[in-house]
Amino acid sequence: MNLPMLIGMRFYWIETIYSAIVTLFVFLIYLKTREMYKLTEHRGIKYFSYTFLFFTIAHFFKFFFRFFFRFIMENHWLFKPGKVPHLFGNHIFIYTSVMAGLFLLYSLIWKRVKLDEKIVTVLFNAIALFVLILDFIKRNPFVHIGVITGLFGLTLLTSIVKKFKSKKKHSFTFVYLLIFLIWILDLVSIEIPKFMHGFRLIVTAISAILYLVILWRVSKRSSKHGKKTR
Repeated sequence: MNLPMLIGMRFYWIETIYSAIVTLFVFLIYLKTREMYKLTEHRGIKYFSYTFLFFTIAHFFKFFFRFFFRFIMENHWLFKPGKVPHLFGNHIFIYTSVMAGLFLLYSLIWKRVKLDEKIVTVLFNAIALFVLILDFIKRNPFVHIGVITGLFGLTLLTSIVKKFKSKKKHSFTFVYLLIFLIWILDLVSIEIPKFMHGFRLIVTAISAILYLVILWRVSKRSSKHGKKTR
């Protein structure tokens, strides 16, 4: 094995480890937000927790397909890019990312757009499937990229407007900003050429740090709610 291949393999494993760490952080955020919901029974927090449930699924499959299909089975014709399992992984990521974006936005506007939870579930699944099918038909990644970026951007904008109107001290606007930045970083990492391993690692590491900050903020809020209920 030559030097470039050894370097590439080393970076591959570091990226894979970072991917596993990110998945763990997102899952812990989901657990903390669910804990907050149980303490407060606030519907907004419930929808907010669903966001990280779908983020967890998205990042888990991203890690799983990276580790299993792209490494262990990389020499098998079935698991190469463009084949069914590889496309399946991409479709799961698109579907879960759209669902996360929808629940994130709805966690802010549910009081103004009051819907039965069953309707919310059916409607959001229908929208996510529509985006997935449209993306598949058009064969253009900008379809789901545009939808998800729009959802995260609209959520951030809505949060900023609500913060200035209510002037609440404890606002999650910073968290929404971090989520938006993480999504942008994910897009950047996808577009970075594979040979630019160092920069790809930096982007992945920054995403992991941002998720850690979100976990810290959510844990802090959860502990405050826990003290109030005692």
